[in-house]
Parts: sequence; C-alpha cells; structure tokens
Amino acid sequence: MANELSIGTRRMGSLIDFDKNTHPVNVVLERDERGISIVVPWPSLDDPYAKWFVRDSHSKVYERKVPKRLLFSDSYGEVMLVDCWPRGYHHNLDSGSGRVWAKYAIIGVDDDIDFLVVHGIRSEVSGLRQWLGVSSLSEDFDRKAGVFTLKAKAAEPVRIGAELTLNPSWKTERAQDDESITVRDIVYCESRMEKPTTWHDSLGMHLGLRDLLMLSRWVEETCEVVSVLRLDDPIRTLDGKTHGEQWRTVIPAEANDSEATKPSGYRPHLIQFDEIGQNGLEKWLQLREEFGRALDPIISDRFLKGVGAVTHMAEVGPGLEALGFLLLLRDGLSEAAAGKASLRRRFERIHEDVSEAIPFDGLDWINGTVSAYNGIKHANRELPTELELLNRWRESLLTVRVWVATELGVNASDILERLRYDPQTSAFVQLN
Repeated sequence: MANELSIGTRRMGSLIDFDKNTHPVNVVLERDERGISIVVPWPSLDDPYAKWFVRDSHSKVYERKVPKRLLFSDSYGEVMLVDCWPRGYHHNLDSGSGRVWAKYAIIGVDDDIDFLVVHGIRSEVSGLRQWLGVSSLSEDFDRKAGVFTLKAKAAEPVRIGAELTLNPSWKTERAQDDESITVRDIVYCESRMEKPTTWHDSLGMHLGLRDLLMLSRWVEETCEVVSVLRLDDPIRTLDGKTHGEQWRTVIPAEANDSEATKPSGYRPHLIQFDEIGQNGLEKWLQLREEFGRALDPIISDRFLKGVGAVTHMAEVGPGLEALGFLLLLRDGLSEAAAGKASLRRRFERIHEDVSEAIPFDGLDWINGTVSAYNGIKHANRELPTELELLNRWRESLLTVRVWVATELGVNASDILERLRYDPQTSAFVQLN
C-alpha cells in the first residue's frame, strides 16, 4: 500500500501535534464520504487530548484548542492534516475518544512546516480545458502498420496577470487490475505568491475562473485543490541537499462529484475564450471583485439543491438589488443617492446594459420581477404563484449572465444566437 488516502481508507499510526507538553498517542486516520478525520483516544478526562473535546463544566469552552494542523505518521508515510477542528466524542467514566476533522490532507510532509499558509497553489477547475480549447494530447493511427500512437506534450501556458497561470498538462492513471492505463488531458490553475498566504486568499482567482465558467453555461463547475507549495519545503535527497521546489499532493475533504453535473446535449458558452482572451480574463477577475456583493448571491444560488421557488428568488433578489446599486455608483451617483434608488430604478439600470441581448421583454421582466420579489419580501404583499416565481427567477439569472457577457465585450447578436440553445431561455409551464 502506498501513502494514499482514497475514500474508504483506515490507517493506524502516531499523532504529532507539535506541542512538547503532550505525550505520544496512537490514532486512527480515516477518509470516507463525510470527510477526513482522526480518532484520538484518551485514558482519563485529565489527559491533554481529552481537553480538546470535553468542555469545562463552568466556562463551557474547550480547555485546550485543537491545533489547526496535525501530523499523522505510520509505516506507509506521513500525512499532514490542515485546518482541523474537533467534532464528536464519547467516553465511559474517564476514558474515551474524540474525532478531529480536517479540511485538507497533504501527503508526504514529515516536518514542522506551517502549511496553513502557502507560496503556491494548484487546482483543477472542471470544464476549463475545454473552454480554453487546448490539449496536451495528440494521436495517430497507422492503419497499414497497425500502430496507434498517443503523444503527450504540454501545450503552451496561459498567463493571467502577475500571479495566475493556466498550465496545460497530462497525467496517467493505471487501473488496479493493471490491465489499462488512463491518460488525462488537464489544465492546472496555478497561482504563486511572494509571501505565504492563506488557502482562502490563494484560491480567490481560481474560484473566480470557476464562477465565470458557471455563469457562462449555468453548469455547476468545481474547483478542487490538487497541490500546494512552500518555498521552505524543497525536494531533499538523503545527503541533505536541496533540488528545487516541491509541490505536495493535496487530498480535499470533499470529494469532487463534477462528473454528475456535466450537461447533456449542445450548450455553448455565452462567453468564449477565443473572444475575450487573456485580457478578458483579467477584466473578469477585476469585475468579480468589484461586483462581488452582486454576483455572490447569484453564484451561490447555483449550488442550492432541493429548495423551492421562494428560496431561489430570495437568494437572487439581493444580488439584483446590489447590481443595480453598484451600477448607479459607477455612473457617478453618491452612495446616499444610489442607496435611496427604488428597486424598480435599480432593475431599470441593469436593463439599460442588457436590453439588446436578452431574449424576452425587458419591461415585463422589470415589472414582473419587482412585483415577485416584493411579494416574498413583504408580508403585506400577495405572494406570487410558484410558476410566476420560477420564471422571474429564471429570467433574472439569465439577465445577470448576459450582463457579465456584455461587460466582457461579447456582441449582443452572438449572445442571442447562443441563447437559442440555452435551457434557461425556455419558460416553465404548468402541466395539467
């Protein structure tokens, strides 16, 4: 068994918490559908590990905090757990055990290195390679000789600003039965920072790219961290010499289930890379930051599952309000004047930017959506029907998506043509 952490793994080893005041302890490292965790036993409630889980009877707080990073070691190697927290324990009289969860696991780290902050981070954004239109694989079949040749060579990188690079690459995966090899054509989204930066801040641009692809087709794309870099963690040989940078493999707690969300049928992107190019991506990342208060609720709505029309409209409505407000500010209005603008005025301001590119009556959208949103905001208003809410929600999402495409320079005629194949243009109807 290699030093791996696939779902279903259960390993027993020792725990290192980088605290000289705690004693060695054997723990169980697990990864399942719920995430990555370690089970930590204790012989008595006075044990320092018990104080990670059991709250003080008077203050109701933990007597000791779980370190945000922990190191697990067994005969297969080391695994560093990053961004840890306690949840769940049981005890019988004094002895017991508790469970510590981690957001990420880093394979192979065997030293006290602060991986809570990193110098570099790589992720895979689903759908990014296809959107860029690049490939690191080429194939040739010589029928006469009966020879099939697959050539893997990384395509040229795409640089976005000073910190972000999209690196085409490839990797092979051999099946456990050793009867097949899968070659994956991928693009790594890589950012580097001069100073150590938190994972959250390092991933901002990566998530921004995911958001653009999602708005472009309204498909639930994912962004999964695959490796991280610390400049004080170089490759070292047994003689102690260093040999350049070392990207450490990362296992995220949440499994990537993007395969289940791929769209069926033909659905073109509203925004295409060959139109906006690298400059357009830079512009998008700036736009994403500037209009975050408007775009965040819209993007978050894509991840809502199993909720009704009222919830969807309640999520999207504040994004529309914020978008209208921010556009009025950009026009030169003072914050006070923009804040006093009515809901209708804010929607009218959005419509000014998209009037030529939306495939429905703009005035009807303004009137209907103002009424629908007010209907769920105010108890003294009549609640719209579910069908009405669903269609106003659908039109509102489409409006924001078109607004983003327009901001990035996509022609209205191209937007309208592509929307002919977009499911969001089809109205919800009542079935008898």
